[in-house]
Amino acid sequence: MKDYYTILGVARNATKDDIKKAYRRLAHQYHPDKKGGDESKFKEVNEAYQILSNDSKRAQYDRFGSNGPDMGQANGGWDFGNFQGFEGADMGDIFETFFGRGTGFTGSHQKRGRDISIDIEISFADAVFGTERRVLIRKRGPCDACEGSGKEKDTKETICSRCHGSGTIRDTKQSFFGSYTQVVECSTCRGRGKIPEHKCKTCHGDEVVVKSEEIHIVIPPGIENGEVVRMASKGEAARGSEVGDLYIKVHVLPHATFRRSKTDLYMKLEIPLSHALLGGSRDVETLDGGIKMKIPQGVTDGEVLRVAGKGVPREDGSRGDLLAEVKIKMPKKLSPAVKNLIAELQKEGN
Repeated sequence: MKDYYTILGVARNATKDDIKKAYRRLAHQYHPDKKGGDESKFKEVNEAYQILSNDSKRAQYDRFGSNGPDMGQANGGWDFGNFQGFEGADMGDIFETFFGRGTGFTGSHQKRGRDISIDIEISFADAVFGTERRVLIRKRGPCDACEGSGKEKDTKETICSRCHGSGTIRDTKQSFFGSYTQVVECSTCRGRGKIPEHKCKTCHGDEVVVKSEEIHIVIPPGIENGEVVRMASKGEAARGSEVGDLYIKVHVLPHATFRRSKTDLYMKLEIPLSHALLGGSRDVETLDGGIKMKIPQGVTDGEVLRVAGKGVPREDGSRGDLLAEVKIKMPKKLSPAVKNLIAELQKEGN
């Protein structure tokens, strides 16, 4: 007669929660799909749990033992109709526990090359108007020797005898959920369906190698500090799969004169007191080159002068503005003639 309490390692007065915890621990330990698993012990643990987790069956077992009435289901197989092993549990977590993340009942996930990222620095002007860069990146890419085929040139290929050319095999396994079929990559031909007589001597059949590649990067006009440019299929390659993407994080160096706010540029414009009083013009260097900026008569300190179309390019093709904040430079010394003029201004109430 089987002692189900001993099989689960619990006392005869164990609670349902104690029984459930013991079962989960032992099922995980003995699952036949795991390394070191034991199918016979796994079935035995499952059988014990089916009886002890069911109140009526447990009561009959406690009274009559494993040979008592209604014990046939436990001795003859797994009763999935009354299976209560993980009440309220997330089924995805259960699958992951026993079969590992990324597997499941429908086969392996599609492979993809690794995404990679780099950082580059550009000048303030290059961020405004856009620029181009060429960078050398060391990454996994298609083997040049075999052109990514994994075989020597002009070598013959034969259909894989294991997968019969499909590149995948169907592996049927038994679990406490029942039997399930898993579609996995054929390990003999590594998913290609064919086997070359002679593998590439450079990549050894991997189809990819680590190598240096020059990448041409186009930085669009108006990019801001910290923005990321994505270049599709410029990341790392992987055998028989899509190439990953390249992400370029752009760091914009500060400018000595200008600062940016969206599509407008700001600067400080220092003018003498005479220009503030009488007006005039000033030579100003913009990112587009030198211009003459008109100073209106009577401009005040802190006033902002606007030059249209000298800012950052917009998506619609227009440009923002250049905004110059006026700073009036006061003279430190005044000649007698200037003092007399200012005295006259005072008399006029100015």
